[in-house]
Amino acid sequence: MEDQSPARIKEVKKFLSSDPSELISLPLKVKPLRFSKSTFEKKIFNALKNSKKDPGLESKFLFKEELRKLLLSTNEIKELPSAILKLTALNSFESCHVLVHEKGKPVGQNYFYNHSNYEETRLISIQSFNSLFNLVKKSKNKIFNQSLNLKNDLDVVGNFLAKEIDLKNYSVIYLISRNSFLPPSDEEQELFQSLSGHLQPLLMKILDKEKNDLKKEVIKKSLENFPEKIFVKRNSHVLFTNHMNEEPVEKSHLMVFPLDGIENTVMELSNISKDAISTELYHSQRVSLLGELLNTLQHELSNPLFGLNLTGSLLAGDAENLETKEVLLDICLNANRSQTIIKNFSNLYNDQQEYKKIQLYKFIEEVITLTKSETKEIRKIIECVGFEPNDPIELETNSTCLTQIIFNLIINAAQAIKSANERVNKNSIIIKLIQNDKTVTIAVMDDGPGVKSEFAGNIFEPFFTTKDSGTGLGLSICQNLARQLGSKIQFQNNSPFAGATFSINLPLI
Repeated sequence: MEDQSPARIKEVKKFLSSDPSELISLPLKVKPLRFSKSTFEKKIFNALKNSKKDPGLESKFLFKEELRKLLLSTNEIKELPSAILKLTALNSFESCHVLVHEKGKPVGQNYFYNHSNYEETRLISIQSFNSLFNLVKKSKNKIFNQSLNLKNDLDVVGNFLAKEIDLKNYSVIYLISRNSFLPPSDEEQELFQSLSGHLQPLLMKILDKEKNDLKKEVIKKSLENFPEKIFVKRNSHVLFTNHMNEEPVEKSHLMVFPLDGIENTVMELSNISKDAISTELYHSQRVSLLGELLNTLQHELSNPLFGLNLTGSLLAGDAENLETKEVLLDICLNANRSQTIIKNFSNLYNDQQEYKKIQLYKFIEEVITLTKSETKEIRKIIECVGFEPNDPIELETNSTCLTQIIFNLIINAAQAIKSANERVNKNSIIIKLIQNDKTVTIAVMDDGPGVKSEFAGNIFEPFFTTKDSGTGLGLSICQNLARQLGSKIQFQNNSPFAGATFSINLPLI
């Protein structure tokens, strides 16, 4: 027989007033509630209705119990739109969108579900996402209509409710629509807005898990597709290998690496040169070290350059001779320019996970400056198509990754030119910036020998090289970096003209 004591009723009331963030752990605090037609449940609801609290407490009670079940049963972000529409209080709505943007990424994800059991996941540009997020954030009642011209991004018709959630690493928008012009009731608005407090801990848990799962999958795929044999072993027991049903490799042909933080576990690599391993494994460490050295250089030189600039300005103000004044002002100008160059170089090698805004033309100028030692005597030309050099064309991207890509492509172009010519002062490298509707293409063109047709299909493969001293990792690493930016490096020979063109396409802000 059910417990009908006042203590049980008090427990139910406590459940109704619980903090939303505690809902996930509620099964440990509150006995599961069964909604039968028993005398006990009727007494509970009558007691709640007759209390001095909100007369709509019964529906809120049902809503909160359904939310508890939603939080416990939803394991993937794509399941969330259908779970929201299945809530009794919101079941009259036809469709639901959950839009997620990981901060720093160039695109977001739009997860969609409607009552026809149709679900879809599509990309949404960062511009569209930010516009909608800011609009929802500023709204008080969270009621919107199709006048927002969102049909291309959301396929929303008529009135809809929307709410934003700002997490540490993600921004989220969820919205529901009847696909009609019937306005939502006050109770529907209240319950919908209360969802955010309940969904926040769930979103944090799901999104972090999915990100970790994706990282594991990327690592697994990388290991599976690695061109040489890999064995991960713990106490001689094989935990992972990318070469099944093969004879063990002789120990003399193995390179063994202990895995930090994992006791008695090692990774064995076979049939691969020490130089290639060093290039692949320590590439990111060298980039990080370069960033640290540039930051140290900026710190050590900023004070004397600032003093030189300040002293020059003061002396120029007191100078009576026009020629002396011009020399002093020129010293100030170059001291300030040196500070700016050092600062920009340091910014190019910031944290590799950081996304930030860069002004495209100035960014390319800075990367070209980094290549001067290798491209000496070769003309470097920046061509703008669709905009002028002084136009504020901006990207939001990972500047470290993009720097490495463009730097490598320019160096490769210079080396190709030098391989075919002893005198290179008549050759050119053209960096063409082409503005499209919502994207920009960065193309590095040279007038060297081009790529032979028999090699064209292999140039992005790891360890493939046509150079006597090359590692074959440059273009492979660049292609991987381009994928991290959500893009891909394209290649073509400039036939019938000389040379080759490598290009990457990126979204504009």
